[in-house]
Amino acid sequence: MGHGLSSVPSGAAEVTDMLGGEAIARMDLPLAEASGLPNVAYTSEAWQALERRRLFARRWSFAGYVHDLQDPGDAAPDDLAGMPIVLVRGGDGAIRAFHNVCRHRGATILEEPARGLKFLTCPYHAWAYDLEGGLRTRPHFHGGDRHDMTGRSGGGPGLMPIRTAVWHHWVFVNIDGEAEPFEDFIAPIAGRCEGYDFAATGYAGSLTFDVACNWKLALENYIEPYHVFAAHPRLHSFVPMTEREPSKCDGHVMWNFYRFRAPEEGRGVGLPYFPRLDGELMRRGMWFVAVPNFAFEIYPDHIATFIASPVATDRTRERIDVYLVGEAATGPQYAQQRATLFDMWRDLNGEDLGIVERLQRGRLSPGYDGGRFSPYWDEAPLHLSRQIVKAML
Repeated sequence: MGHGLSSVPSGAAEVTDMLGGEAIARMDLPLAEASGLPNVAYTSEAWQALERRRLFARRWSFAGYVHDLQDPGDAAPDDLAGMPIVLVRGGDGAIRAFHNVCRHRGATILEEPARGLKFLTCPYHAWAYDLEGGLRTRPHFHGGDRHDMTGRSGGGPGLMPIRTAVWHHWVFVNIDGEAEPFEDFIAPIAGRCEGYDFAATGYAGSLTFDVACNWKLALENYIEPYHVFAAHPRLHSFVPMTEREPSKCDGHVMWNFYRFRAPEEGRGVGLPYFPRLDGELMRRGMWFVAVPNFAFEIYPDHIATFIASPVATDRTRERIDVYLVGEAATGPQYAQQRATLFDMWRDLNGEDLGIVERLQRGRLSPGYDGGRFSPYWDEAPLHLSRQIVKAML
């Protein structure tokens, strides 16, 4: 008890009506007696819309990649849980986020990544905005050939800005502008990664997967080690269950680590390690999840982010991005080692796809009521459910 879910705040009737008071109360029980989110949280469009407003919009959410925004004028659109946003590197080198809608009639301005832009121009009536979001021109605004040229002094409604933060290779946004300082949000992760020089790494490539499951099932699967022995034979051989620990919870962050006996191909062989690693980190793998949507793993020789983006109640786009140390990121002399590493991630994630899709199909059964948990392994999946409901309430 004591997780605060049973004491429902005022204004939370919508959440309580969808989940049911009994289901919320069960989430508040000790782990051995508790249940997780009920089926409606994985199948309801109304619930997904509520997640958009109350979870993704109110928290610091992962939004994009610095490696997509290398130079001034580079821009990358994204849908954050269905909300269209655009990331832009300005002429001053700063990365900014805006709502990706024209202030005239609300058309999305950018649909595909772009490089070297001077302006963000809406295709509907050619309203043009500068890289800092200011409105610059409105053609024929006052009649034929009577243009509104706002100039550098500004004027007229610019793009709506979004609170933005950059941490190493990644861009985060807070849609409603009311979240805690970003430094506080990232602190539980940053404090545990002090031995790694992130600046020594570069982008090496991506993998994407379209999965027939709710985004939360992909994330729940990512944070629990209990399924390793049944679903991941190679990973289990690398670090058996007897040498694994349950995942830890630190507020909105869940994390874990393991120590492997010896490196293998795809996990520590043939690629350069982070500089100045101490002896313990030379044989350690760690992963982190920050609610709602940022996850990554770090090893002696690479970082791999895992982003599960909701597409529909039963559809998720998974993306894995890999970062390697020094020349290993792009150097031709490391091409084979990179290929081996990407094969490992492709195979490992592929082993999970059928499982999470089974989980989604199971959420259509009235015979499932939120599940029962292992009192040793399952604190993190239950904690994720609690974190989501707290945010929604």
